[in-house]
Amino acid sequence: MRIGKMKGIFILVVIFILSSIFATDTLLAQESIIEPIGKNVDLKQFKFEASNEEIDASFNDTELEVNKQQDIAVKDNDIKTSGSYLTDSDRFINSSSLTESNPDDWWFFTVDSDRSIVFQIDSENSDYLVQLYQVDWSSGSAYPTTLGGGTGQTIAHSSLPEGDWALRVFSQGEVGSSYTIRMNATNPEGAVGILSSSTSLQYLVLRYENGEIYSNGSYIANLNENNEHLEWRRNVQINWDGNYNRRMHRVSEVKIKSISAPVRYQASYASSDSAILIYLDTGTLFTHFESYFRSGPPTQYENSFVDTIGKTTPRFLDEDDLANWGDHIIVYDFNTNQSIDFFSVLNFYYASGAESIPTITYLN
Repeated sequence: MRIGKMKGIFILVVIFILSSIFATDTLLAQESIIEPIGKNVDLKQFKFEASNEEIDASFNDTELEVNKQQDIAVKDNDIKTSGSYLTDSDRFINSSSLTESNPDDWWFFTVDSDRSIVFQIDSENSDYLVQLYQVDWSSGSAYPTTLGGGTGQTIAHSSLPEGDWALRVFSQGEVGSSYTIRMNATNPEGAVGILSSSTSLQYLVLRYENGEIYSNGSYIANLNENNEHLEWRRNVQINWDGNYNRRMHRVSEVKIKSISAPVRYQASYASSDSAILIYLDTGTLFTHFESYFRSGPPTQYENSFVDTIGKTTPRFLDEDDLANWGDHIIVYDFNTNQSIDFFSVLNFYYASGAESIPTITYLN
């Protein structure tokens, strides 16, 4: 009994000591080492409007119907009409024209897995149409599908089977005008919506039923999950003569509000020629920690979990952050498949002016 009683006392003492340490750290965390910024700061520079191309399109998810009775002969990638183009790509943008001697243009392409496809033509001639054909090079035939549309329309289908295909541009009336054709079939099958796109359609961000997001074939995130792979940290510590200054930022448990079209991103800390802006939503976890140590004499140490606007972290972003303090953006790099920067007034280096506001250019 005596041993058990002593063991219980020991546990209580340990709990008391740990509680005292935690209470001390908590008290220190309430005081900011630096003065938080006020709302007199120019918050407009932290509000970056997503310049996405608005696309009015709904994905058709019915099985593609192929009419095997209306084949057109093809041979060695040459078509028995006057226009023939082999793109050798699952996305393209091109311009051409239809004439009396060249009334049809054919744009051939191949996908090596089942995809979602989006395409469109633009022309001053409202008689122009675009239609998807399935191509069988072994039999030398191209078969029309029911998928197609007119000038200014965006056609989207969520299930383009693996294989050889062609987009045929023709006129139901007058010819003589030029046109521009755009197509993107880089993303997996099953898309249910377009989140963002470049004007050219060469950069396309699609949403899926299970919450997944893809951009040009690359998995980005899931709208329904915490997206651990999107976590961003920046930890800077400067040491000299037994002293140090330390500052740490961390964004985790990422909740997504919206996603931009791909951009070129240039900042002092990070840059990318192919990135995407992920606008954070409430519920995203943010941590800011700073500390310094002076060996003395006298020895000095201070730390703080207070962020640039005076709130104690770790904390979840709330409505006040989104409504009154600009955008909070994770920059995700396609080249490395990781988050490379956090553009926000909560980032000390941008809020304090220690680093310049990034330059962001949309890719077309």
